[in-house]
Amino acid sequence: MPQLQPGDFAPQLIWLAIIFTLFYLALSRLALPRIESVIAARKAKIEGDLKGAREAQTLADREAERYEAEIAAAKAKGQGSIRAAREKLDVELGGKRETLDRQLAAKAAETEKRVQDLLQRAAGEMESMTAGVVGDIVKAFAGVEVSEGEVRTALRQGSKE
Repeated sequence: MPQLQPGDFAPQLIWLAIIFTLFYLALSRLALPRIESVIAARKAKIEGDLKGAREAQTLADREAERYEAEIAAAKAKGQGSIRAAREKLDVELGGKRETLDRQLAAKAAETEKRVQDLLQRAAGEMESMTAGVVGDIVKAFAGVEVSEGEVRTALRQGSKE
């Protein structure tokens, strides 16, 4: 093998140095600048994309805050409208309730008066019927004829005792 012969070491080392130098120069002058420019372009693109993403995130956050503020304002406005409508209905219902209460009270008073009149009439008729029956009983048992006024007076005195 010629590469392992000691006499061939010096030319091999020289050729090794020359080829290594040529590769180094070719890589450092031609390939490495291109690779460096591609890496720099990628890095710039990535940084630009990250910057754009940050700006988009900031813009999205601002829009979300604005959206939330609009929703809160709409909710507050809706609550105000509901509250106003409820108060209006309460006032209307209160007025109608008062009118209805007055009507019911008037009807209740009228009904109570009718009931009292009926009770007095019934009591009067009962008294009249009772007086007639008692007068007939007294006439049948005692043989004495008594007037209806005397029987009523006696019945009133008897009911007080």
